[in-house]
Amino acid sequence: MFRLATLPSWVLIFVLPFTVLGCQTLQPSDGLLEQEVSNAKVSSRQLRIVLDDLVLQYSSQVELAADQIIATNNDPQVCKNALMWKMNSIASCFQAASRRDPLGAYFDIWILNKQSLSLFDSPSESPLFGDSQQIAISATQEIEIIMAEVMDLIGDDLPVNEAFANTFATEHPINDLYFKRASITANYTKYIDSIKIKGPELLGVVGDIDQQLDQLQRLSSMYAEFIPKQARWNGELMIMETLQSNAVIKSLQNMSLAATGVATIADTTQAIPRLVERERNLLNDAITDERIATMEALEKMRFETLNSLQEERIAVMGQIESERDTVLNAVQEQRIAATKDLSQLGEDSFAKMDQVLDAKIDDIAQHGSDLIDHGFLRLLQLLGAVAVLTLLFATAFLQIRKHHRVNAETNRGSASPIRIHTPPNAGNEISVNAESNLRSGAVPPHPSVENRPRRAA
Repeated sequence: MFRLATLPSWVLIFVLPFTVLGCQTLQPSDGLLEQEVSNAKVSSRQLRIVLDDLVLQYSSQVELAADQIIATNNDPQVCKNALMWKMNSIASCFQAASRRDPLGAYFDIWILNKQSLSLFDSPSESPLFGDSQQIAISATQEIEIIMAEVMDLIGDDLPVNEAFANTFATEHPINDLYFKRASITANYTKYIDSIKIKGPELLGVVGDIDQQLDQLQRLSSMYAEFIPKQARWNGELMIMETLQSNAVIKSLQNMSLAATGVATIADTTQAIPRLVERERNLLNDAITDERIATMEALEKMRFETLNSLQEERIAVMGQIESERDTVLNAVQEQRIAATKDLSQLGEDSFAKMDQVLDAKIDDIAQHGSDLIDHGFLRLLQLLGAVAVLTLLFATAFLQIRKHHRVNAETNRGSASPIRIHTPPNAGNEISVNAESNLRSGAVPPHPSVENRPRRAA
């Protein structure tokens, strides 16, 4: 009874803290790297940190190469291509790095670099960068070395590798510097069917929101550093395109109009960093608001879960109490029934015992007189046998006594002296012989007639 009453309480005491702890600390779900490679050298979180640095290296390398091309060429078309390369290539790199899974982001950046290398290295009569084409090729090749080093850092046990990136870049090339790329997600199942993506659970998605927001904020902060440069590059590109248009050329004949236009463009270019800063602040505020709303939703879910658990505990305790009363009533009924059965069995046993005793008493009363007569007869027979034995012993005793008496009388008769005339010395001999016979117990032989002494005349 005590165990039935206290067991749910102990179970609730142990389960409730773990439930609350699970609601408060939701673990983020595993990335594609943990799902496909059990012995990876780095985790998805570590790979994300490496990707952040990789994006900066990629952007710096492309910007440096494009600036070198612009500095070494006077051809407006080459300078325009260099500006378009660093603008669109860096933007595409940040877009690829913004993927949710770090491993997918890494392969997307690698594919982007391979597509760029294929675009620059393809034979053409009019290269995009003229005589400085090799600068762009060398920059993309250096990025290829960096990507291979990151691949070695991850490990060689991935279902996809560099061959996947080469195949995708070959079948989906980019044809101009606008970097219009095929989606790796849309063509995902065609190239990497060997990967079985495990859908995230509800708690894993909720626990991963905070980490994804941090990654998005960090990536936005890095991209915000390039936004002023992007604005400047867009301004330069706009100026180049404006200067190359026929309408502008005609308009430049009026120097005052050209000076006013240039001043307006300069003002616009100077206002762009402030606009970008304001947009970045708005973006950070929006991310903060989303974070607060998410935490409030999680807190609400935690309270609802606790209330639900409390209601379940009350219902379970009531059901257990009802079950305990039912069990106790059933046990009491069984005990009463067993007691009645035992009482009835005892009464039946006593009744049967009384019947057996009555039967035995009647049997003893019926055969008691016969037993007494039989015992008395056996006693008379015993007394008769004792009497006969006593008579036999008495008769034997009398016969033995009589025999001893006869022997004694015979001995006395033999021992009495016989008066005869004997010589004087013969009488002495007879007396001596008689005495010796009496001492030895032997019966003296009677003297024969022949030996008797004759009487004197």
